[in-house]
Parts: sequence; structure tokens; C-alpha cells
Amino acid sequence: MKYKHKIGLFLARMQPLHIAHLDIIEKALKECEKVYVCLGSANKVDMLRNPFTIDFRKQILLEALIERVGVAATRVDVFEIPDWSYENDTNETIEWGRYFYYNVVSRIQSKRFAIYYNDDPAIINGWFDSEVKDYITLELLDRSQHYNGLSATKIRDAIIKNNMEYVCKYCPTAVVKRMDIIRPYYIEVSQNPKPDFAME
Repeated sequence: MKYKHKIGLFLARMQPLHIAHLDIIEKALKECEKVYVCLGSANKVDMLRNPFTIDFRKQILLEALIERVGVAATRVDVFEIPDWSYENDTNETIEWGRYFYYNVVSRIQSKRFAIYYNDDPAIINGWFDSEVKDYITLELLDRSQHYNGLSATKIRDAIIKNNMEYVCKYCPTAVVKRMDIIRPYYIEVSQNPKPDFAME
């Protein structure tokens, strides 16, 4: 089979995993020989925007991938990257872009790859300087145009409000079946969240 790209990469926090994440991974699998999923914020947990551990997120992702794409999941490799800065720090976007790019290159052993991205395209376009942009191809899918404004933030809000209709509509079975664990845990985190931090 002839693929559009040799290597595709998708970066997401998956706090929690939702259907837009799975859709973009499935798209990457159709277009790439090998797909890497990079789970961000690996060094953060028990926070409002980063409540779940990296191991828990990885477990859910792998289970949902097998259910969604079957044997094609063997072409997906999952790895993690810690946050470089504070969540809302926009002063270090190029530094973050370099940090991200070189971490990915060391992991996948290739300078060239396609990045699949499903958030505001303006965000990722600010990450990379011209030197890095020469090596990457951006494959953009603006989820606000395709999923009625779906975000993990809205799902976390639905979890707090016990809006299972919303959670079931936008989350895979791997998330829904763990709601008896996820909901009380996230309620507890939301009542006493850890503060955000940056690398020193």
C-alpha cells in the first residue's frame, strides 16, 4: 500500500480521550506507514486541566485504539513528553517547538514527519521556526469545525455535572466504562487541584 507519509505524529494530552483524538489517529493510520502518538503533560497530574496520570491515559488510549482500528493499532507507538512550561505560557512558543521537535526526533529517529493536529491551526503554526518547518508537514483538522466545539474541557465539565449523555456521545467505551473511577477522582481533584508548574 502506498502511503502519503512515512511517519505521522499526533500530540495530545487526552484528559480524557475523546472521539476527535481517535478520528485523527485513524486518519493518520490511513495516510502513514507508521504513526506515533505523543502524550503531552506527562509530568503533570492532579490538576484541573491535567488530572489523570500518564499510565492511566496510555492504558485507555491503547484499549480504545484496539477496539477502534483492530490490528492497525500495531502500527501505532505511544510515547510521552513532559511539559516545558506553564500551561498558558505563550512567551516560550518557539522554545517549546524546538523542545518538542528534538524530543520527537530522538524518539522516532527521523527528522522528517507529518504532524496531525486537531486544535486551532494558529497555535501550532507559532511553534516552529523556519529551520524546523522545512522538516515537518502539518496535517490540520480543526475540531471546532467538525465536532460542535468538542474539547476535553467540556468533557471534564460534563463529568463533574454527571452529564453521562455528553460523555457517552463523545468518549469511547474505554473512558465510559471507567466513569465509576474517573468521576469521583476528578471531583476530588477539582476540589483541591495541584498548581501548574514549569521546568526549572
